[in-house]
Amino acid sequence: MQLNVEALSNHDKAVLLIRLASALTICARHTYEVGTDQVTQPELLRAYNELLHRVTGAARDHILERKGYSLATILEMVETFGSEHRSAGEMRWALEQATKSL
Repeated sequence: MQLNVEALSNHDKAVLLIRLASALTICARHTYEVGTDQVTQPELLRAYNELLHRVTGAARDHILERKGYSLATILEMVETFGSEHRSAGEMRWALEQATKSL
């Protein structure tokens, strides 16, 4: 990603993080059976939930101008998640969705 995250305002960082969280929920959908309540990949769904917790917490902290995870740290977490869970392509897609129009 060729985005200078340090140059973004707190507002723009929060917008990016909220967009990222939304895209991650779409990525996480493949962990359950469509049209049912069945979770087919519970461990992966939990991993997505933990990542989403950090992303949404960082968005909250940027909006409230509190110290928390930096945007750069969150982006590193997303990249690591992709590597660890064999979903690098999905994470690239999520990041592309999050950075549109910035």
